[in-house]
Amino acid sequence: MNDGIAVTVSIAALMPLPLNGMGVGYTCGSLAKGMADPEFGVTIVAPRSRWPLSPVEVVEVLPAWARYAPYKWVEPWARSRIEDALLTCIDRLQPESTAAYLWPDASIETLRELKRRNVTVFREQFNCHTATAKRILDLAYERLGVTPQHGITARRIDHEVQVSEAVDHIFAPSPLVASSLLENGVARGKVLNATYGWDACRLAGDRTLIPSIEGITAIFVGAICVRKGAHLLLEYWARSGVRGRLVLAGELEPIIKEKCASLLSRDDVLVLNYFKDIGSLYRSADIFMFPSLEEGSPLVIYEACGSGLPILTTPMGAGWIIRPHREGIVLDPYDAPGWIDAIRLLAEDHELRRRMSITAAERSKSLTWATVARQRRRQITDCLTGHATAVPSQCGGGVSPAAARVPTENSLSAPKF
Repeated sequence: MNDGIAVTVSIAALMPLPLNGMGVGYTCGSLAKGMADPEFGVTIVAPRSRWPLSPVEVVEVLPAWARYAPYKWVEPWARSRIEDALLTCIDRLQPESTAAYLWPDASIETLRELKRRNVTVFREQFNCHTATAKRILDLAYERLGVTPQHGITARRIDHEVQVSEAVDHIFAPSPLVASSLLENGVARGKVLNATYGWDACRLAGDRTLIPSIEGITAIFVGAICVRKGAHLLLEYWARSGVRGRLVLAGELEPIIKEKCASLLSRDDVLVLNYFKDIGSLYRSADIFMFPSLEEGSPLVIYEACGSGLPILTTPMGAGWIIRPHREGIVLDPYDAPGWIDAIRLLAEDHELRRRMSITAAERSKSLTWATVARQRRRQITDCLTGHATAVPSQCGGGVSPAAARVPTENSLSAPKF
């Protein structure tokens, strides 16, 4: 509904990765499932899907015989056909209320064709603009004394600039993602501030993964890589000297394995490979630490809040979610003394951890996928029907974009939740 008038909207999302309930596909599918209703149709065009998303319609590009093959074998075939499948999907939807939703890109040729058909195009900016990311990561690898290994090229940056110019609206799920867009010339009017969410069912259960020990258990979940500041966390943990253990769960980047070998081999550091029951790890922890250098809006932060964990993170990790000294502590990733002091504080102050735990769990209640998806649905509907989506005043959430030294505009405001 919009101003009392029933509006039928159809969106077709281009998701170039398999829908398997993980990664970017999980974020796309979770939002889509929450947005879809009788007045708001959602179709996802993807290579294949092994995830029931009803009432979302899923168009699988791969033929039936190829949907169970290792994806790397059939990926070129899927990529060569997926944009044509998107255009075919758009053709059968109602043109007066149809939008394309890119996760995150399409070719310039497809974008031109969408504009020729007068289709409104949304883009999901699930990480910072690549030019900003390159600047941040170049510095990080330089500080490690190694050649940058992020894979961001001038051609990739140029393509993102062209895509950003061609689309109509861009969802920015954190203040620093929004700032990175503005920093790279995207018009403020295109940027739609948003958040992601979490699913309590994904964390359900009462089993703990690892037994309790004397001292605290601090966890990190995600790729154990330079981009997420894993090398910094290992250093800060060792220098803090607190009693307990640090658990890192994720895929280990080779350069971290090489440069941090002595820190990874410490008796109070445990590295875990990927496993499905992530809730059991959160239930094993006392605090969640995430010193990310470049992000979008990391889902692990939402899940850690939902698990009632005090958070120690950076402005990139905090997004709109973590308010300093309420749900956690937010620090510059390179502030070594600050991180070491914060680790010691959280390790020693049980009452502080208890207060932050309660606040984090309470805040997470307004960040479920269902709630966040309703906000997205309203934003898309307002854009398609010519109604300006109101930008709420600051709600006290997150960290100001200036905290990470990324230029912004004074009008940048938090979503309301």
